[in-house]
Amino acid sequence: MTAIGARPETGEFIESPHATYDLIICHDNRIIFRGHYETRQKRLDQCIGVLTSSDLLAGTITPERASMIHELHHAHASANPDRVINNIAELCRRWDIQVYECTTSRRSYQHPASQHAGAPQVLYSVITVYGPGQTIAEHFPSRESRTASLVDRAEHFFATPGQIPDLVLADEQRLAALVATFLMPATIALTESVLGKADGVYRPTGIASPLGRIPSPNNRAG
Repeated sequence: MTAIGARPETGEFIESPHATYDLIICHDNRIIFRGHYETRQKRLDQCIGVLTSSDLLAGTITPERASMIHELHHAHASANPDRVINNIAELCRRWDIQVYECTTSRRSYQHPASQHAGAPQVLYSVITVYGPGQTIAEHFPSRESRTASLVDRAEHFFATPGQIPDLVLADEQRLAALVATFLMPATIALTESVLGKADGVYRPTGIASPLGRIPSPNNRAG
């Protein structure tokens, strides 16, 4: 099981052996690359490789633009890798290329008897399906933490904070649909699971519908 954590605000980045570092690159309103890495540095190296050395953006990333990316990378070689990716993402936006990164922390939930603080009675989950065999499951101990994560993900797609409408912020189904819209053709589903007292196994409380677009007020998704 996995649980996504909020982006650190202190500027301190601590590598965790229980995390994956995710990278998504989009162009012309479609995902052209996605990958998951063990460290932030590996994610940065792959990001630069895709942008400057692969055929995925041939014709868009000219030799001159590739040189600009490399210069930006070398100029901030001593900075943490996430900050370098953010700088590269800002540069690439002028060429209609979007670079997104997030960090997913993996935590195992066990039976309450074997856990110090006790397992949460309900898990609130976000299931993102990028394609066949490419699924990320994120699990949260409360609905509020799941909503906060959805807001965090949605804000990655805007150049400045505060751009998400209040109507969407107030509804996690709409938040999930907003993220799914940006990630199309990926789909997102919200699920809830209850911990069984007898065996300590989480079981879903219902069947979730994938969210692929923002629902209208009279036709709510999910």
